[in-house]
This record gives sequence, structure tokens and C-alpha cells, in this order.
Amino acid sequence: MALEKFTLQRFHGVIVDDQDGAGAASLLKGVRATTSGKKPLIIALAKTDAALDAVFGAGSDLVIYKPLTHDRLRNGLRAVRTLMGRQQHRVSPRVKAEIAGNLTVDEAPGIPVQILDISTSGAALSLPSPIPLADSLKLSFVLPGGETTLSTAAELAWKDNWGKLGIAFVNSDPAFTSQVSSWIKTQSPAK
Repeated sequence: MALEKFTLQRFHGVIVDDQDGAGAASLLKGVRATTSGKKPLIIALAKTDAALDAVFGAGSDLVIYKPLTHDRLRNGLRAVRTLMGRQQHRVSPRVKAEIAGNLTVDEAPGIPVQILDISTSGAALSLPSPIPLADSLKLSFVLPGGETTLSTAAELAWKDNWGKLGIAFVNSDPAFTSQVSSWIKTQSPAK
């Protein structure tokens, strides 16, 4: 029924839940086959243990992990807006950045990352290689012009097909939030 509706109307985005893997794969195959003109954004809702190669191989542009917490959904929707080319309206200001950082995944040694944009509530990162599934993340970095290493716990909010991911800061120390907020105020807002 969903595929029939898709052939009759034009949609800018499609959200597929991995709960029914065979049904989701069939829908994605049908969407790709019936698409004429601009391809819709395909978002997959997936369990944290989902095989991402299979999810992205099926044509997904973005994965939002389940269970859908308020923060994961909020940050995933921000990523959707970015991918759909719409102007973002954020609760906390976010600025583009080029900040080297270190992402610790569970207890493994840190992975070098590039912070692409940052706010007091989260950041978008670029990684040299995919990260494994993790129960805990920790981001450490030094703000441009600063000397102090800032660190905060984080959770994965979204992941795309191009080596980027979004994290939401969790249980951040007020000093961390204050320093990031002060630095953001000195920067031009991201457009």
C-alpha cells in the first residue's frame, strides 16, 4: 500500500523502520525503481545492532537509532533538515567549526575526529573510519584560541552515509557548557 501511494504522489522523504527487515528492503527497492526526477531522502529507523552496510546498501541516506529518545529524534530531525537543504532553526546556536578532537568509544583508545559544527548541546563530526557500536562516547577537544582540553560524555544521535555523525552531549559539566557557549558567542552563526 505504501509503494502504491509513492507511485501516485511525490514525496521528499521516506522513513523506513527496520522492524520488518524484508518489508523495509522491498519498499526501498520499490522506491528506487519508481523514482523519477529527484530522489527522496531515505531515513532508516534502526536498532543499535543493525548492520549499517545493509541499511546504507539498501539506499538509506541517514540512520536514526532506536529506541527513539527525545535527543536522538531531535538531533536526527536536525540532520534531516540539513540533508533536505532547509534552513535550520536551532534551540541552541550552532556554528561551523574546524576543530580537531578525540572521540573515545567505550574504553577503546581515542579516535581522531574533526568537529564540523558545534553547539552547547551537541556536535557534528567527521571520522576517518566508521566507529563500532558503543554504549558510551566521550569527546575531548581544545577550542580555537583556548588552552584547556574540554571533555564531555555523548551519545550517538545520527549517522550518515558519508562518514559523518552527530552526537548529543549528555551530563555535561556546567563549566564545559559555559566555555562552549562563550566561544560560540564570539563566532558567526552557521548559515
